[in-house]
Amino acid sequence: MEISGELQQITDNSRQMNTLSNRARDSAEQGEQALSNVRTTLNAFVESSSQINQFLEEINLLTQQVHILGVNAAIEAASAGEHSGGFSIIAEEMRRIAARVKQTSANIFSVLENSGTLADNTVNAIQSASETLELLGVNADLSTELSKSISEVAQSRSRYLELHIPAATSESQEDAEAQKRGSETGF
Repeated sequence: MEISGELQQITDNSRQMNTLSNRARDSAEQGEQALSNVRTTLNAFVESSSQINQFLEEINLLTQQVHILGVNAAIEAASAGEHSGGFSIIAEEMRRIAARVKQTSANIFSVLENSGTLADNTVNAIQSASETLELLGVNADLSTELSKSISEVAQSRSRYLELHIPAATSESQEDAEAQKRGSETGF
């Protein structure tokens, strides 16, 4: 009955493989769900970045207007002559503030643009990971099916052996007894 024990071992191994395949499939599904959550969060980030870009465009428009007001104030101060000394200092400060706001807006826009590139790269990485997890799930399903097939073959073989080995063993024992009797009787 050594063959029967080996077949039982194959069946047990097949069941373990089936269990592991199911766990791998479950893990792949959980990974896919996690990636979906990251994708949703990333989309919210992209939307937020888009809104920030709109605000920056508005700030740039306001900056241009402040700069123009500063230039106009400087022109008015120059035409007023000596009596506009303080006014020309205020006009110059308005222009400097406008230039600083413009530069800061450009820096923020640059950072957001870089963040957009990083977000795009992240989306691509998520897509790649999602495809990998999907393949893992497919492979786990195939492994489960293979495991079931191996188990079915082992069980079928075990049933076959259970039916035929006792008959063969019985015939072998009868042959051995016949030979023994033949040798005892001299035939």
